[in-house]
Amino acid sequence: MEKIKQRVKKVLKRSKGGMTLNQILKRAGFRKRERKKVLEVINKMEEEGELLKVGKERYVLVDENIETGVFEKYPPGFGFLIREGQEDVFIPPHAAHGAMDGDTVLVRIVRETPGKKPEGRVIRILKRAKNRYVGTIKRGRRGYYIEPDELTLPPRLAIIKKKSVKIKSGLKVTFEVIGGRAKIVDILGREDDPSIDLKAVLSKYELKEEFPKRVNKEVQQVEVLNDAHDLTDKFIITIDPRDAKDFDDAISIEKKGQLYHLGVHIADVSSFVKEGGATDKEAFKRGTSVYLINYVVPMLPHRLSSDLCSLMPGQERFTMSVFMDIDSEGNVIRRRFMRSRIRSRVRLSYEDAQRIIEDKPLEENTVSVFIGNSYEKIRPFLLQALELAKILRKKRQSRGSLDFDLPEPVIELQPTGEVLSVAPSVRLWSHRIIEEFMIKANETVAEFLEENEIPTIYRVHETPDKDKLKQFLRVVEGILDIKFDEDVEITREFLQNIITKAEEMGHGTIVSYLLLRSMKRAKYSTNNVGHYGLASNSYLHFTSPIRRYPDLVVHRIIKNVLDGKPRTSQEFVLKLEKIAIHSTKREEIAEKAEFDIIDFKKYGYMKEKVGDVFEGFVTKVTPHGFFVEIEEYLT
Repeated sequence: MEKIKQRVKKVLKRSKGGMTLNQILKRAGFRKRERKKVLEVINKMEEEGELLKVGKERYVLVDENIETGVFEKYPPGFGFLIREGQEDVFIPPHAAHGAMDGDTVLVRIVRETPGKKPEGRVIRILKRAKNRYVGTIKRGRRGYYIEPDELTLPPRLAIIKKKSVKIKSGLKVTFEVIGGRAKIVDILGREDDPSIDLKAVLSKYELKEEFPKRVNKEVQQVEVLNDAHDLTDKFIITIDPRDAKDFDDAISIEKKGQLYHLGVHIADVSSFVKEGGATDKEAFKRGTSVYLINYVVPMLPHRLSSDLCSLMPGQERFTMSVFMDIDSEGNVIRRRFMRSRIRSRVRLSYEDAQRIIEDKPLEENTVSVFIGNSYEKIRPFLLQALELAKILRKKRQSRGSLDFDLPEPVIELQPTGEVLSVAPSVRLWSHRIIEEFMIKANETVAEFLEENEIPTIYRVHETPDKDKLKQFLRVVEGILDIKFDEDVEITREFLQNIITKAEEMGHGTIVSYLLLRSMKRAKYSTNNVGHYGLASNSYLHFTSPIRRYPDLVVHRIIKNVLDGKPRTSQEFVLKLEKIAIHSTKREEIAEKAEFDIIDFKKYGYMKEKVGDVFEGFVTKVTPHGFFVEIEEYLT
């Protein structure tokens, strides 16, 4: 093994930007039959920090002067290499070598001066953050050019002319940057078209609602063989947004003595989507559903997401059920998992559920549905659910879980796509009931799989970077007019106290947003490092298989265990790692698309308010300016 290691090191020392496994095998003269051993050595070197895997399959030899991270670019052309847990590296304009904002890059440190940030140069762009950009065609003295929406790009880009593309001023386009010029990919329409923002986002992120023919054909021919427990006689309900089309979770609850018998019933998508089939491959590719205000790009075809898998009231549907017996302290005493068949008795909106809890009449034009005499049973059911949710929430908070309770934007659109209003969503106890029950189900599944050493995909959230938290405290000092000790211990409890203090002073939203930005992103991983925000040792996603691919994979893993055929091979673990990495990337793309459409709509709404005066907070200062959050519209 040591000889293999030295041969690998030798060829990697000669490479400037790293090598793939196949390149290492070829350059070092390994034979085909040695491939497995070489990969074992490379994986070991990676574990021990001698190698760095960049991208999907390229390896570089680590030395103290080479770093990898994300490039953060500013309009003058310079930028910084952002390294988790370490000081940022300054990259001068001449050393960026074509790197764009958000790109993952390999940087060589060229200068370190006491009292200043290290300086480096980009030696390789490992992964482009974006392939497509959006901009508007303008006409200047020297002809047409593109004015990008992206501030980190030059304000004017010359156009690579193509005879088949007819251009004129005022057209919104998507384009790629090639050699400092713009190659038009798609002409979206006039910039003053109210629906142009949706077209721009769909094109920019290459999001398509339509499914390939092979997927539609497979979905029409789907057959289900499911040896399920019959739970159709149980009182089971769903609570969802008013405009929900797909219902993938339902709940049941009974209280006997001091024990709550909680059932969480999740749509059994895995019975309809066979592993390796056309639908499965397309679902993996998409990774997640994307919600663009009043438009959805689904992960699964509508026949599955809104029909066969959706837990509609009065319809028999297959589910995966998690039953938890929970005591008055919020501890899970017993748990059971099973394939099941249910018939939801009630479909409630969150608003109607809250009204029933408060003993008020239902909304006008209610979307809620009650089967049989279920209306008579629903209030006692919801009051028991509320009782348990408060117990679970209290237990979660006592262990240090952070509760941001951030409002989401409620954007009301005209039929033409123009904005009527922007307002923050209201958090109700009906929301929290479902939230607490889903968190508990996800934790229970994760704990079960970890205890039994079954490989799976966890939802992890790493401990935040101390420097970023200190930066957060400096900003908060100004907002809350308080002073923190320089050496204060920043625990979860300390952070939660800040949120509580901010809420009392009327600044809870802005402070919560700033804290969230100081945290690392949650991601999917086969390596369980816990979930910092939830203060959970084991957590995963199980409760939304209609709209998230990792949940579908976890369902399959649970079924394998129930069948006495758990999958534990190294090959399977590698497959899960691939799914985790890809799903994290697809989630990031979905979030960017969702933020973009909201920003487009906010921009259209706010440009009518030019000249109005608002109060706001300076949340970030950069070399080219500063950012202000207007709390009234901070959603």
